[in-house]
Amino acid sequence: MQILLGLHRIQQARNSYHEFGQGTEGYAKRFGAQYADDVNGVIIGHVLTQVVFHQDPRYFYKGKGTFRSRVLYAFATAFVCKGDNGHWQPDYSDVIGGLAAGEISTLHYPASSRTGLRLFHNVLLGFAGRAAGNLFEEFLARRLTSDVPKTPLTRQTPVLREGTPVSLISVQDLSSKTVGSAGPITFVLTSDLQMGGATVARAGAIASGQVTFERAHVGLEGMHIKVGDADVPLRSTQVRGGTGPLQYHQVEDSGRIALVLYVARNVLLR
Repeated sequence: MQILLGLHRIQQARNSYHEFGQGTEGYAKRFGAQYADDVNGVIIGHVLTQVVFHQDPRYFYKGKGTFRSRVLYAFATAFVCKGDNGHWQPDYSDVIGGLAAGEISTLHYPASSRTGLRLFHNVLLGFAGRAAGNLFEEFLARRLTSDVPKTPLTRQTPVLREGTPVSLISVQDLSSKTVGSAGPITFVLTSDLQMGGATVARAGAIASGQVTFERAHVGLEGMHIKVGDADVPLRSTQVRGGTGPLQYHQVEDSGRIALVLYVARNVLLR
C-alpha cells in the first residue's frame, strides 16, 4: 500500500493523466485507477489465466548454491513458472494476464493516455515486481519467519515399486516366428502407468527386449521400459522368483500378443 501511495504522489507531482486534475479529487482518481489496475492484475493475471494455462504461481525456494546462482535463479523465475505437470514453462499467465488487465484499464484511464506505452510499462513493472518478490523469498523471508527448519525441506524421490503391473502389446506380428528363433521385440504401453495417483508413463511408451520361441511358447528376455530418465526392468511374474510359462494372449487376426509384465525391482524416478 505504501508503494501504491508513493506512485500516486509522483503522478500527482508530475500531473500525469492531466485530465484527472489536481487536488484531492485528482489524487483520488489516480489512486482509484491504479488500485483498479492492481485488482484486475491479481484476478486476471494470478487467478484466471493460471487456471486456464495450468501454471503454478508459487516461488520455489532454492536455498543452496552460491549467492550469485541464487540471485540469478530468483531473477530467472520471474519469467518462468512451473506448470501443473511439474515442468518449467514460460510465464504465459502473468504476461497474457497483464495484457488483458491493461486492456481493461483503458476503461478507467483518460482517452488521451498512451495506452500502448502504459501497457508496456505495466508488463515490465510486473516482471520487476516478481523479481523483487523472489529475491525477498530467497534471502529474507525465511529469516523473518519463525519455526522454519534450518535446512530446506528436500523433496522425496519417487520410487516405482517392484511388482507394479505394466500392460503391453507387441508391435511385431509374431505369427510367422518359428521354434528356436530369437530376436529383438518392441512393445507399446496400452494404458498409462500410474504411481501414487500420478501418471509416470503415458500409453504408447516403448518397451523392448528379446523374444524366443520354444515348444510353441513365447519367451521374453531383457525386457525393459523407459520411464522418464530411468530404464525400468520388467519380469513375467509379479512375485520375485515366480515360475511358470509367460502368460499372454494373441490379438485377434493380427499375430500380435498382449500381456502384463511387472517391474522387476524398485526404481528411483528423477
